[in-house]
Amino acid sequence: MEKSKWIWYPGAFELYHSMLLHNRRTSSRRYNENNPSNRKGQARSVYYYPMWRIDGPKRNAILMKKATIDKEETVEFFANTPYATIVVDNVSYNPNTKITLAPGTHTVYLQGFKAESFPAFYCKGDTFKTDRSWKVAASDEKAGQSAGESELYTDINDIVEVFKFSYKRIFPVSKEEVNGGILYDFGKEVFGKVIIENAKKDADLTIYLGESREEALDTDYSEIILNAKTENGKYTSSSVALRYLFIKDEKDFDLSLNFEYLPLENRGAFKCDNELVNKLWETCAYTMLLNSREAFFDGIKRDRWVWSGDAYQTNIVNYYLYNDKDIVKRTIRMLRGTDPIKKHINTICDYTFLFIASILDYYQYTGDKDFIEDIYPEMLAIWEFVEGRLDDDGMYKRYPDDWVFIDWSTFDQNGPMCAENMLLCRAYEAMSKCAEIAGDKEMCARAKKQSEYIKEQVNLRYWSDEKGAFIDDYKSGRNNVTRHANIFAILFDYTSNERKESIIKNVIYNDEVTQITTPYFKFYELDAMCKIGDYEYMTKMLNSYWGAMLELGATTIWEEFDPTKKGIEHYEMYGGKYEKSLCHAWGASPIYLLGKYCLGVEPTGAGYSTYTVKPNLMCFNEIEGKVPLNNGEIYVKANKKEIEVLSPIDGGLLIIGENKYEIKKNEPLKISI
Repeated sequence: MEKSKWIWYPGAFELYHSMLLHNRRTSSRRYNENNPSNRKGQARSVYYYPMWRIDGPKRNAILMKKATIDKEETVEFFANTPYATIVVDNVSYNPNTKITLAPGTHTVYLQGFKAESFPAFYCKGDTFKTDRSWKVAASDEKAGQSAGESELYTDINDIVEVFKFSYKRIFPVSKEEVNGGILYDFGKEVFGKVIIENAKKDADLTIYLGESREEALDTDYSEIILNAKTENGKYTSSSVALRYLFIKDEKDFDLSLNFEYLPLENRGAFKCDNELVNKLWETCAYTMLLNSREAFFDGIKRDRWVWSGDAYQTNIVNYYLYNDKDIVKRTIRMLRGTDPIKKHINTICDYTFLFIASILDYYQYTGDKDFIEDIYPEMLAIWEFVEGRLDDDGMYKRYPDDWVFIDWSTFDQNGPMCAENMLLCRAYEAMSKCAEIAGDKEMCARAKKQSEYIKEQVNLRYWSDEKGAFIDDYKSGRNNVTRHANIFAILFDYTSNERKESIIKNVIYNDEVTQITTPYFKFYELDAMCKIGDYEYMTKMLNSYWGAMLELGATTIWEEFDPTKKGIEHYEMYGGKYEKSLCHAWGASPIYLLGKYCLGVEPTGAGYSTYTVKPNLMCFNEIEGKVPLNNGEIYVKANKKEIEVLSPIDGGLLIIGENKYEIKKNEPLKISI
């Protein structure tokens, strides 16, 4: 029998922890001397105000359940607030109460208020144990939605206001006396609480942190922990990111770190005969682990925020590494926030469109229809906002307060951008399918019709016969071509095969078109290249782009990488010497790409109700790995002579060239080639 869980108003837990995490950021920036916005001398370790509205949780909740029991049942009721009642058949009781229910039909309400966080409830029982079968009461705007819950909070002693991380004490792998102090190296990027022990009774330390050695020793510019005062020779910091740690003056103490992490299991796996690629896969997995927290973070040093474009990609990587549903749902709810919606998610229009698309991806990989039905009304509110900001032709229109991102690159942005409208089309497609899942036939048909219209308009307005490619902006007259829209056209199948061939020739294989330098857009680029069958391009990038980071000593994947830079130039970004994140989750896409295109595993029906396995050796002589499902993993092994597949579910097809073989549950399938 499943255990009871703490339950709450849907989204309350996520919004509470979102409120905390988005307001934890501090800044210790030291800008370059030549930067016009130089602020050298600003206060160190100051609060950094979030870049968008941060919504808090609903402070009151009414949840209910009606059920018929055929035998006597005792229900024990708890709440995280004294301002709570359990109402059983119109009779009210206080928390910490046991109630005996006679056989028959009973209606039970859980009511509560908590000003400083949010009310949560826990009932021990059988039929009336707390789980998502409890619904929001009928008087509320979310009436009928399932209660919020988490697999992390199943014990009566759990405190829902404290996010449940795991901890492991780790120690530096080396220390070095330098520059009048001691430089500690943990051997790789880590995240956790710095612990000082056996120091002077009342030492007042300044601790300099760095993702790189150079940053930790550059004390005018490094991240910093100020006023680390020991009490009885001990000090523990808040959680920070670092690899190196430098302390001047004081030398007599013991130093360690309480490594903080979410205990997610690497259920996916990949190995091949290329050791650099094997190391890269493990590095990507470790990068994901560090950024898998209350939600999927962008990076663990600078922001530690939840960004929708980053999350779109990390969600997908998750399906090939953990296939953890809880963290994806938390991420989605944190990004969604509350009504009224006044700006795009993270203020970035393309991030709103990717947010909608990510919900359909979640359904495709998990088959979790209940969540789609729960979140669908909130999708509608976002969609009303989106459609209210389109132009008279129903295309994306840039408003003055919109941040158009797409990628760190130079675009022609005078008018409506091609890449942006392609993402809008993608969002319409996702909206149509989610509406179908939620039973909204009218919205399903309307969104589908609009997606087809936008696709048609994109091909009419943005295609340049002269360039043989899609241009950024048809209104400016400059006919500027970048890779981004053209990659989307291939990846999303938004143009004819003839035009795709033209794009491949005039953009993809044209070195005069500015190259992609961010791991963020490498995700889309390599996905598109694999889709057209150019696997050599992907494996070259794994070795030359990601591999070059590893050769420079990276232990996690960087936010951006330009191989033409030298030395500490690699760490510069946003005008700061060390502002670049050296542990950025959007760089972990090789896990997804190798799982989908090398192992060849992809769902064709929601939650792998049907799926295909199309292994591709690419440049390797042998490959072996696993892709996680809701329950169990699909195992794939291949070399130049044989392919082996083992799956815990039916519904799959092994595809080798023109041949298809049925994959049967728990029956090894071996095919000679």
